[in-house]
Amino acid sequence: MIGYKVVDSIAYVTLDRPASRNAFDKSMGAAFLEVATRIANDDGLRAVLITGNGPVFSVGGDIGAFSEGAQDLPDTLTRMALLMHEGIRLLARVNVPVVTAVQGACAGGALACLYAADITIAATGTKFATGFGRIGISADSGNTWYLPKFIGIRRASEMLFEDRVIDADTAAEWGLINRVVAPELVEAEAEKTVRRLAAGATRGYGEMRRLLHRSWTTTLDHALSEETVALRHVARTDDARGAIESFLNKQHPTFTGK
Repeated sequence: MIGYKVVDSIAYVTLDRPASRNAFDKSMGAAFLEVATRIANDDGLRAVLITGNGPVFSVGGDIGAFSEGAQDLPDTLTRMALLMHEGIRLLARVNVPVVTAVQGACAGGALACLYAADITIAATGTKFATGFGRIGISADSGNTWYLPKFIGIRRASEMLFEDRVIDADTAAEWGLINRVVAPELVEAEAEKTVRRLAAGATRGYGEMRRLLHRSWTTTLDHALSEETVALRHVARTDDARGAIESFLNKQHPTFTGK
């Protein structure tokens, strides 16, 4: 359902249900939560990379699974949403950089993998959509909270109400993703990016990540106070002291996460 491995302190997460275009059913939702829990509880990680196996990253929810539970649709959708939502909460709090690489299509609840990421790379031609209106349900997986913050409420309304499908270039222009590369380069670009971040100032990244996520719901005064606290916390680390010394000596710093 979802592959997970850790190599060189990097967590590799792979949506792995290619025959169903990596659609999320209840089992895959449970696997998503399990993987998010493992990531959140692993203090040794330095970065996370999320990818999808096959030509399509993910089409979102498995409509076939919805149909199978049609007689008890409210409970079916609620159970699936709760699994995804708890996984999203955990990934939002991870203290290391998250990279997501997508290809083919990314839709519905799978857009949460973009929201969880700090850097998202897409293959040329990738399509992005919400799709909830087409099947008569309301949005989940953080789409009504994250999407307007990434692309603006007007564009979010267009994608949610009119089921507008956008391509990778438009997604980059709107701010939904970071950059677009040729399909044959996505894997290499994602690997290069996650390794560069994993070798960087992960303690500082973790604090900045936390502050960025809170920026949507806080005041300037509170943000400035939180920046002071974070700065003082990071200043106590070996990484900060060593990097400043390396800079002054015109040397390249080595970050250990300590």
